[in-house]
Amino acid sequence: MTRAGMARTRRPYTWPPLRAYNVLADRVPRLARSLGTLPELHAEALAAAGPAPGPATGPAPAGSEAFGSGAFGSEAFGDPSYLAGLEVFRAALSEEADLSPAGRFFARGAIVSALTNRVLVQRELAEDPGLLRRPVGPAMVVLGLPRSGTTLLQHLLSLDPANRSLRQWEANRPAPAPVVGAESSDPRVQAAERATRVLDRIAPAARTLHPTGPRMPCECVTLFANSFASLEFSAIYQVPSYTSWCLDTDMRPHYAYYVTQLQVLGRHDRRDRWALKSPAHLFWMDELAHALPEATLVQLHRDPTQVLGSYCSLAAVLAATNARHVDRAAIGGFWVRTWVEGVRRARRARLTLPADRVHDVRYADLVADPVGCVARIYDACGIPFSGRFETAIRSYLDGEGRHGTGRHGYSLEDFGLDPRDVLAQFEEAGHVLWQ
Repeated sequence: MTRAGMARTRRPYTWPPLRAYNVLADRVPRLARSLGTLPELHAEALAAAGPAPGPATGPAPAGSEAFGSGAFGSEAFGDPSYLAGLEVFRAALSEEADLSPAGRFFARGAIVSALTNRVLVQRELAEDPGLLRRPVGPAMVVLGLPRSGTTLLQHLLSLDPANRSLRQWEANRPAPAPVVGAESSDPRVQAAERATRVLDRIAPAARTLHPTGPRMPCECVTLFANSFASLEFSAIYQVPSYTSWCLDTDMRPHYAYYVTQLQVLGRHDRRDRWALKSPAHLFWMDELAHALPEATLVQLHRDPTQVLGSYCSLAAVLAATNARHVDRAAIGGFWVRTWVEGVRRARRARLTLPADRVHDVRYADLVADPVGCVARIYDACGIPFSGRFETAIRSYLDGEGRHGTGRHGYSLEDFGLDPRDVLAQFEEAGHVLWQ
């Protein structure tokens, strides 16, 4: 079989019990769940959030009358700008994602979880209305192509106790505001640990390709899922029309809600600065810089032919957990086009951003001299680089904690891609700083 044929037909590992459930649910439809209507999804989220501390009042979100007069029409879910993305996402799941019964179950759960987060965030704001007047403050935000060293750099920055990183369990459920020192007893940590064990079962390759864990720093792209404008959904589900919507929509309200969630997360745990990371910020550097006016953006650079095969393999592994069929050639072409657009947008944004707002890091320099790389970032931000922090970085690198730099056997050809063509597309978009 040709490499192109393998790109079309080869299927990643799928957990046998998951396959068995899909077969059984196809034969016995009552065992399968639907994606749910919008009123059903909102009602399920309200139930998951539990009793409200007080009666919910206020006008219905604009446009909600199209879905009836159910409970989701209250202000319990906050700014109604999330509704457009929710509609597009749900339609894409129904029409494009080719979901298996398990995939519908997972997708419905993801939607309900995001809506539940919105309810809990609103309750936190009602309890402390002054939160929205407290600036997020200084931040270092790491961005760049996936697999370009962003995870490693984020983990190094998180070793400084003055930096506030976003941990996976917090991203999964940002409200109520985490309490310092209470992590061991917070039920959200245990819930995140259970979810990780499930993911390890159904997609064991996922954590190899992208190391993650409940207590580890994670991408803040997860927070954008709560306003249904997140490329995380695009990486998990095969939903090209939803991705197009994300790239075409006005992201300013979604970055505003991102800031709101950071304000909630920092309610009881405020430090000198945030240390955040998401490759997805590459698409919206100007919106990010406006939303976090005190942030320094740290852009990683690496040869795209060395990273896209890895990213496509992760997308294929995740798609296999929820889709009946995975077309690797389609995944490869889609993500090359998408990340080329990200590089093109970042280049345009940088023409308007002050030079001191962005600090560039080459992947080769990060790997060759991690301590020096972090020290230069701190110097660019005007932050003292302490000997204690340097010792922590060296101890981390000498131990078993170094993540995000491993190799694996996937290549661009596995996804029907020609490395020379991929390189030409990125060079045309202006991605040259990896040299």
